[in-house]
Amino acid sequence: MNAGPQSIVGLLTSANQRMVIPVYQRAYSWDEEQCRQLWDDIVAVGRRSSGTHFTGSVVMVLGGEYSASGVNKLLIIDGQQRITTLSLLIAAMAEFAREYPDKLTHVSYEEIIDSGYLVLKYKKGEDHYRLTLSQGDERTLCSVVDHLENPDVEIVSESHRIVDNLALFRTWLSNIDDPNVVWDGIQRLEIVAITLAQGQDNPQLIFESMNSTGKDLSTADLVRNFVLMGLPMDEQEDLYANYWRKIEETLGADSYDEVFDEFLRNWLTVINAPTSIVARDVYRLFKRHVMDNGYDKPGQMADLLKEIRRYAGHYACITAGACEDKMLRVLLARIQKLDVSVVNPLLMSFFEDYVDDALSHDDFASMLRTTESYLFRRSVCDVATNSLNKFFSSVIARLNAVRDDGGNIREAYEAILLGEEGTARRMPSDAEFERALRTRDCYAFKRGFYLLTTLENSWHAKDPLDFSGGAFSIEHIMPQNALASAEWREMLGDDCERVYEELINTLGNLTLTAYNSELSDAPFAEKKAHLKGGFDQDYLVISKELHDLDVWDEDAIRGRAERLAERALEVWPFPELNAEVVASYKPVKKAEPAMKSMTFRAVCTMAEIAPGAELVASEGDRAVVATVTDDYGIRLFNGDVLNSPSRAATRMKELVTGKYVAANGWRYWRVGESGPLLYDVRAKCLAEVTNPDLKSLFWDGFYDYCAERQDFVSAYADPSGRAENNGWYATFGLGMRGVHATAYFAQRDGWVGVNLWFTDASLYEGLVARREEVEALLANLGGKISWREPSEKTRELQVRLDTDVSPEHWDELYGWLVTGLLRMRAAAKMLRVESDDAADGDRSENDALRESSETGNRGPARQLVESDFDEPGILIKISNVSPSEMSAQELYDRIRGNWRVSFTRACNAKLAFGVLGGRIVEVYRIDEWLPAGYGEAEGPEDGRYQFVGYLASNELRKRYKGRLVVDLFQGQNPIRYVGGA
Repeated sequence: MNAGPQSIVGLLTSANQRMVIPVYQRAYSWDEEQCRQLWDDIVAVGRRSSGTHFTGSVVMVLGGEYSASGVNKLLIIDGQQRITTLSLLIAAMAEFAREYPDKLTHVSYEEIIDSGYLVLKYKKGEDHYRLTLSQGDERTLCSVVDHLENPDVEIVSESHRIVDNLALFRTWLSNIDDPNVVWDGIQRLEIVAITLAQGQDNPQLIFESMNSTGKDLSTADLVRNFVLMGLPMDEQEDLYANYWRKIEETLGADSYDEVFDEFLRNWLTVINAPTSIVARDVYRLFKRHVMDNGYDKPGQMADLLKEIRRYAGHYACITAGACEDKMLRVLLARIQKLDVSVVNPLLMSFFEDYVDDALSHDDFASMLRTTESYLFRRSVCDVATNSLNKFFSSVIARLNAVRDDGGNIREAYEAILLGEEGTARRMPSDAEFERALRTRDCYAFKRGFYLLTTLENSWHAKDPLDFSGGAFSIEHIMPQNALASAEWREMLGDDCERVYEELINTLGNLTLTAYNSELSDAPFAEKKAHLKGGFDQDYLVISKELHDLDVWDEDAIRGRAERLAERALEVWPFPELNAEVVASYKPVKKAEPAMKSMTFRAVCTMAEIAPGAELVASEGDRAVVATVTDDYGIRLFNGDVLNSPSRAATRMKELVTGKYVAANGWRYWRVGESGPLLYDVRAKCLAEVTNPDLKSLFWDGFYDYCAERQDFVSAYADPSGRAENNGWYATFGLGMRGVHATAYFAQRDGWVGVNLWFTDASLYEGLVARREEVEALLANLGGKISWREPSEKTRELQVRLDTDVSPEHWDELYGWLVTGLLRMRAAAKMLRVESDDAADGDRSENDALRESSETGNRGPARQLVESDFDEPGILIKISNVSPSEMSAQELYDRIRGNWRVSFTRACNAKLAFGVLGGRIVEVYRIDEWLPAGYGEAEGPEDGRYQFVGYLASNELRKRYKGRLVVDLFQGQNPIRYVGGA
């Protein structure tokens, strides 16, 4: 490798040398921002009387390849964006020099052409062009140069960035006071030229370590270079043209850089399930996948690109409507409208099973409907979604095991979802879903338009209406300004304020119209009779019953809500499986941690099972033989090639016996006539790659266990989205400064423990003062209680349990740790102002949560005012619910979020008050606020947040529950800060 300063003009005008952008480099991607920076640098140095300007580095590979006309090919592997942009600027200057020779006097059009800045004037074909770009950009740049030499040649517009940036430079040149400074600046640009020798230097390592100016490298850039860079030029070009370019086109050639990174993360999630993949690990895991599966060996990279191309097709069907099958395309489009992108890896795995004939068309369509129903029911019922990323990855792994064992994938999927009842990943039941639909605010609901349009199209299954044009919007039948109208007040009756408050935004009062402004706030009779969009003329089925009604009051609204909710149960159905089937798919608690599944290809690579090797099995009294193919498929005697040992075994049985019998191929096939079972070979490979450190596996299982415990989630939030933990402890916030809770797993010394760790000495002293009470709370944990002072700044209360920490006991340890952490939380609550009695008395917190605000706890009628709130708090107004019909968890979920709040003010609030019908119905202590959709790939949902907390003390709840706060709310905002928040 040689490196040194060089004039960029010297590089551009070298005799008999042309620059080529290899196919593995990203497409030209600079836009106005980067062009402006380069322009400004050139103008600045051009205006100076002397000096040069360093503009970065250019890395080149001298391939030693000369054309028949003696031109050397120089491969540019870093700096191509800058070189291309500078070439466009020089092309614009050549045009300008030809048109305005009196303005640009420091150079002429002929000098630019003759000196070789853009062309090798006397060479033909490819050798004529100084710079050759990769596919997608090559034709456009060549046409720019051709147009410069012959204005009758039209510029090809395939690469809009080249066309757009050329236009920018034309504009800037025409507007600058002295264009000569631009040319002078170009002459004084310098680079560091790094020249590599083909076959001697490693361009990939150098490429990864470069940090050039301009646009940051995307994962797509890194992956493309890793796949293609080290290969011979002819193989690079073949793989690019036949595979990589096809991938670009599948994902959208214009925007694939943005799409590819997310696609690749999704694909790696599928093949690494149950591990969920974060963006920062994508490139590292991709390289590991390549090397673990032998794709880096000669001739194997095409197999990898075939796989990526196949999955890119799945991804395009899921996210871009590219599916040719109309039924599947409609179902996928409906799922995409729910905007839950963490489900995409699961859908990709469905697609792979479908194209591999492991799923029938009917089963695939049914699983898509179930997925839509699962996601939408959770959305309607405001079930937190922060654990779905990891959950879907685990579902992929569990379904892979079912598929490899020849089981029923559709049945397994439904059973897995139904088996999550009572956890944070549950599928809401018909009763919960129907109740939420009838009572929730569907107008402010993010998916309200989807709800109404999908309900409408459920009556037009064969010819659905197109609501995507923006003409339709949600219409309030009883208008939002109804209380300002005497006609509406009379129709709603004496209790019109209550009816309005409870029903204005509910499903029963909403429909769709293309004439929102025409209908406006008119009385019901006028809305029906209106010539444009009137309900009497409306052809939508969801508005049909309005034709025959003369009164729109509480009974009519609630009746319509019930009927539409009943229809919704059919549109988004709940799977029907008996309890025995669901139980049969429950994961069996294993005596050792689950090992990641390994593909047949990976087993062959690790165990050195070479292409051509025979797999032998016994079928009745005869031996059957299959052969391992060059790309690690399994070829049967009839020529069928299958990638899965189980599918190969099932097919072999069918060929021999004439019957379809599912088989576990890992236990069916032997390597050779008397060799080991594939199952044993795989087990040996797993033992070699599995990390002997069990800590990360322990915490991974612990977080999943915690997510299934509603008492833990309510107290500490769902930890299942946490990053991998390789340490011996995990901390949990208590919502108090100066103290946090910790769980310990001391694998080497054989103990687990929980503690309160204090950085505030005064808090610790306060707890010590209640030592007897605390130790009574912790006594039946069965561990050793200790009060320690490890340093001057910290204090600790710990319970340690010396025990067997081997994996077969982990479930017991998980239960102990959760109980311990909840006890530690109760101990910490003794330090809270007005919370000392939160855990005492005869009533449990669950009993208290179920206490209805509607039964005997109305409190004094006097309105609360600002001065009645001693602590910072937040009033949260909910509507269209009945606490007496809701579980404690449902009420908590409804009050806690998701809300648009001032994050700073919300974080200052200590208490959250749920308000219904102008009265406080429940009081919670707030631990923290989290973005809605916390843990999902897409991040916060529309700037909304939700709090994590627990019931306030009995004293506080008794003081506030049932009290009126109507006067504290102004307008429609459901949020009101009190007590100095």
